[in-house]
Amino acid sequence: MTGMPSGPCYTVLGTVEVLRGEDPLPVGPPQQRALLAMLLLRRNTTVGLDELIDGLWGEEPPRAAAGTVRLYVHRLRHALGPVIATHGKSYALRVAPGALDLDAFEEQVARARARLTTDGPGAAAELLARALTWWRGVPLAGLPGPHARIHRERLSELRLAVLLERIELDLQLGHHARLIPELTALCEEHPGDGRLDLLLNTARAHSGRNGTVRTAADSPPSRRAPEKADALAAALPPPAQLPYVPGDFTGRDEEMRTLVEALTPTSAEGLMIAAVSGMGGVGKTTLAVHAAQRLRGHFPDGQLYANLRGMREDPADPAVVLAGFLRALGVADSAIPDDQEGRAALYRTRLAGRRILLVLDDARNYLQIEALLPGSPDCAVLVTSRTTIPELPAAPQLRLDVLPTNKALALFRRIAGLERVAAEPEAAAALATRCGGLPLALRLAGSRLVARPAWSLSDMVRLLDGSRWAMDAPAGGADGLATCFRHSYDLLGDEEARLFRLMAIPRQPTTDTEGAAALAGLPPAETGRCLERLADLGLLETPVPDTYRFHDLLREFAAARSEEQDRPEERAAALTRLLDHFLTLACAAYARHRPGHPLAGLLLPAAPPGPSHTAPDDGPPRGLPEPSTLLAVAEQVLEAAPAAIGPVANLVLALEPLLDRSFRWDCLVSPARRILDVAEEQGHLRAAGRIGHALGSALTMVGRFDEAEKTLHQAEQAMLMVGDEAVRTEALTRQALVWQCRGDWERAEAGFRRAIAVGEDCGNTWGVGNSMLNSVSSLLRLGRLDDAATTCRAALESVRASKDHFGHAHALYQLGVVTRHLGEFEEAVARHRQSAELGARNGYPAFEVLNGVSETAALLAANRASDAAECGERAVAAARRLGWRAAEARALRLVGTAFEAAGERDLARQRLTEAVELLASIGLPESAQAKEILAGL
Repeated sequence: MTGMPSGPCYTVLGTVEVLRGEDPLPVGPPQQRALLAMLLLRRNTTVGLDELIDGLWGEEPPRAAAGTVRLYVHRLRHALGPVIATHGKSYALRVAPGALDLDAFEEQVARARARLTTDGPGAAAELLARALTWWRGVPLAGLPGPHARIHRERLSELRLAVLLERIELDLQLGHHARLIPELTALCEEHPGDGRLDLLLNTARAHSGRNGTVRTAADSPPSRRAPEKADALAAALPPPAQLPYVPGDFTGRDEEMRTLVEALTPTSAEGLMIAAVSGMGGVGKTTLAVHAAQRLRGHFPDGQLYANLRGMREDPADPAVVLAGFLRALGVADSAIPDDQEGRAALYRTRLAGRRILLVLDDARNYLQIEALLPGSPDCAVLVTSRTTIPELPAAPQLRLDVLPTNKALALFRRIAGLERVAAEPEAAAALATRCGGLPLALRLAGSRLVARPAWSLSDMVRLLDGSRWAMDAPAGGADGLATCFRHSYDLLGDEEARLFRLMAIPRQPTTDTEGAAALAGLPPAETGRCLERLADLGLLETPVPDTYRFHDLLREFAAARSEEQDRPEERAAALTRLLDHFLTLACAAYARHRPGHPLAGLLLPAAPPGPSHTAPDDGPPRGLPEPSTLLAVAEQVLEAAPAAIGPVANLVLALEPLLDRSFRWDCLVSPARRILDVAEEQGHLRAAGRIGHALGSALTMVGRFDEAEKTLHQAEQAMLMVGDEAVRTEALTRQALVWQCRGDWERAEAGFRRAIAVGEDCGNTWGVGNSMLNSVSSLLRLGRLDDAATTCRAALESVRASKDHFGHAHALYQLGVVTRHLGEFEEAVARHRQSAELGARNGYPAFEVLNGVSETAALLAANRASDAAECGERAVAAARRLGWRAAEARALRLVGTAFEAAGERDLARQRLTEAVELLASIGLPESAQAKEILAGL
């Protein structure tokens, strides 16, 4: 193999051999070479032990199969050197570029196809001829086992397809006469191959020779009179080309009914057309063929079927499909026109007046099927495609989705067996979930179980937990999931394929155009085009405009491609770009929800990724995921690029207003701890201070005050050392809130004053106002009612002017608390209701709880016990919805007190018992008061 790398070179296009230089290496007996062939055909990727066993022995391997495989691998390592790596129970053969003859062949074929458009058929034909010299006989010659048999057929078809491609180019160049011997030999080698017959007839016709290839349909004489040909066609049985599909079809009753109703002949004029689209493996072909089988009685003149291979690199040529249909309709090869237009015209003539059902499976686009559409209104057409074909006048155009859980389980039962599934219902449900409702995945998993009666369903669940591609066809066979998805993937351009791979990296359920553009580092317009192309090919779903998501199995496929093709630094860079994009959006939300806060400008990345989505005033920017998703991506960024700890800390800090809105503080605790560990390990004080503040805030809001106090103190000290005063203001305020929650009023009030002083020095006006409002409860407890009232009224004017919705709701709440302490109970109730309504309107559910608790206290003080109990119950329910344990405990205490005042002693005892338990678990001082009331009952 001249021109190949200096290391080992491999051949599969003939006998499987390994050469080092000109010398062959000993690679053992046929079965050991068959294992080598499996590793070669999956070069540079892992092949599982089970796949190797299946490929060598099929469904009945010997008991020592695993040991035999390991022995073969050991011997091959001894012969080849350290080129076979072990990954758990999988193996991978490292093959250098150009070291395999199949790779060299495919590379030359690709170059030939590229040269065709630039240099014409002569250069392309020469390169194809050169590529075909790599073949040295039957591929994988002499190798045993099902894997070798399947791939021997596949590779032989590949060679024939390229050979035909070269012959067609030679015909274009006018080399008709010299091609006749070659084509004659090929027709004898492949009898009944209509492609070869057509090419030989063309060569003979243009070389001046009379006569055509004789086929069974042509004999006797090849040139019949038209009336004889018509008589023979009439004598032929109607075409019945519908393929076999499994009899366990289930779960598509509604879709089946829709198709059958749409294609059942009626008196309406015009050709009946229906279309089914959906991602690969979703069951389009099975549905279409089952529907066609049900419709057979309505189309007595026959059913025609063609697999158009629309998602493959070699889609079916409409002219070739027309030739096949014409033969099925009784037209002799000699009467089939050479050109597509002539064939289409004859085809429509043959269909005129006939009631024939046509199934066009796996169409690429309208251009591929236009010539195949009948002209007769008595016919019907059913088209399947991975993408919707907008030019097709189909009614209906069904978009097939994955099966819901109950229907997925029903299909799985029919494949794996009712008794087996009934014995392990939980494992069966887990399998259906892991297959994502995709019929092909369910079929592969179920079929593998049927072939392994000793396996439990739990065994299969564990196998899929290790790798969902374990359900693929043995050795990556033609019916596997990866092969199914790869047909679409291989049609992508470089940028489309790269975007598809990168989108699978971040741990987020959906993305939009801007987020995808940040990941790929592409302009949004180009990204949008790529996303729509991916959706068209069924590689992405788009449930609503500008929102894209993966099916779980497609995400795993894309992630596997990224692991293979994208360098670690490229993946890390993509995640970092996405992080910067999210940080820009989060900072915009921060500025909107905390107007005047200097922090929004201090958190932005050094080079913002460009324009981002706008948003309504009452919500986060479009394109900004939920906080839990953002935190997952932030952790992922640190795994790939630990140096990004600064932007990660900024993103976590920027989420604070969004957490105020959603009250999902619980989702922050664990990720923030892990991120804080990284910051401390790196000695990054600014990041540690900011993350520590965020973590301390979350711990405070979930009622873990001891941890919160310690964490906030450490964060404040870190910020003091680096001069991060704007954030330090917030940390000091949060520290004071912890003391306030514990009833340490003097320490809390001093803490608020300290926060206010730091905020005033650094210009953090929002932080100063927030700290002043939070100090109101302490001022009241210390008897400073005038100071509390003055603070509230001044803050209320300030936040109204700045359009600070959070601050406005906060000021109204605190004003309600003040007026309650002043004995102005009706005003207190009114203020609390205003605050709650403003909070709800602007997306701050915490104010429903805060105001509900304080309004309950005001109603109790006004001797309106029944109203207080009703209001308190609403507050309890709202606190439970948010998971706010401290507020729930206080609301329960007040409800119990209200029931006690209303004479409802049993209800009072129930609520106070709950309150005592919850207050004690959190460590709140109201626990003693609740116990005292409970004791009095």
